[in-house]
Amino acid sequence: MRHIVLFLFLVLICSFNTGAQCEKCQMLPTENFHFCFTDDDFDGICAQFGVDQNNFRIQSGKKPREIPLSDPDGMVYLISISNEPKLKITPYEILFIQRALEAWKIEQRKYGHSYTQSGLGYRIIEEGTGEKPVNGEVINVHYTGYLEDGSKFDSSYDRDKPFSFTLGEGKVIKGWDEGLSLLNKGSRAILRIPPNLGYGARSVGSIPVNSTLYFEIELLEKE
Repeated sequence: MRHIVLFLFLVLICSFNTGAQCEKCQMLPTENFHFCFTDDDFDGICAQFGVDQNNFRIQSGKKPREIPLSDPDGMVYLISISNEPKLKITPYEILFIQRALEAWKIEQRKYGHSYTQSGLGYRIIEEGTGEKPVNGEVINVHYTGYLEDGSKFDSSYDRDKPFSFTLGEGKVIKGWDEGLSLLNKGSRAILRIPPNLGYGARSVGSIPVNSTLYFEIELLEKE
């Protein structure tokens, strides 16, 4: 019965407003947490997320709670945390958590980067065991590209075919030439590419002028 009630709550979800600050909530210290989510439809509730954290914090009252984030996608995850007695999560809070997770899925690409002198940001998600590629070498990558608002504008995964190009010869945007030279083959990473290393003042397809681009990218060991 509880699962049915939870499902009915979730299917009623409407469009939401996100916030990057939690002025309405008094949270614990923010060390290792990067993003704070609030929603006008859920007064007095906020959540904190951090890159590479295995949990997130939710506050709906005086004491924040730590919620496991091992497998956050889908109804199964929401039902599992709602059924955990120690967490004491209400259906109302589950609605909020679903919205918070949707926002974090977009925002997490923006945090935890190391930066080069050019302004390129990169965050290694999984370190590969191969060597770094060199200029003049043909490399193969799988990637998905996003705008800052989370809109996907291109993906090699959708075509089920990796993209190949010669590194360091200007065949791609500057951020790719620089960013992929930093990765070991087999690595998965997120590149944050500012406009001067991307398309700059040009509009390309669905990419507006002066866009900061985010690429979830995998440098393949071989084609």
